[in-house]
Amino acid sequence: MTSKRLVFAVVAAQLLLLVACTSATREPPAKEEAPSAPATQGALVEGSFRLGRRQGPAPEVSDAPPGTPLAHRQLSQQSPVDMQEALFARAAALADVVVAPSGISVPGARAFWLRPASVRGPRAAFQVGTEFAHIHPAHDGSLHLKFPPGLAEKVYQQGWGVPHPRSGTPMVFGPRDAAELEVVWQLLLRSYAWAHDGQAVDVQVD
Repeated sequence: MTSKRLVFAVVAAQLLLLVACTSATREPPAKEEAPSAPATQGALVEGSFRLGRRQGPAPEVSDAPPGTPLAHRQLSQQSPVDMQEALFARAAALADVVVAPSGISVPGARAFWLRPASVRGPRAAFQVGTEFAHIHPAHDGSLHLKFPPGLAEKVYQQGWGVPHPRSGTPMVFGPRDAAELEVVWQLLLRSYAWAHDGQAVDVQVD
């Protein structure tokens, strides 16, 4: 090969490489989407969830009298651990949620805090700091969480929880099966929507 042909071949190769690089940088590859949460805020806004009555008698709960070390907790009909963990995993996957020890509950309670920059709800949507809900340890399995106005009364009416005897913060009983998991999840989503976006998403009752 003559020197002129060699120079031409090298220049042509460099031009092809330059075109390829320019094309690659002009259109960046699409980012891999993160897995979506099991439910979305869009589903909340529709308000299609109906809250039926919880089956059977209410579980026993402690009355947590003032001046005692007793905590407000569920004493019977405990949620199976796999149900507790399924609920925990769903809540932990919500946007802007950070899991950390509760700032107000018993040791071992796992709380759901919002990143401060993402808070658009009112102060009443939080228990302490940006903690809007927590799940009690496995031997209990219930939750304390804040609800928008009017929702807590429906939760009590339908047998899904009771108010804390001193603070009034709603307790929701732990889910006993997959059907109850979906109900408790919908209630937790409404607590989240109120804290995160200030959305007071109601439910219909049967």
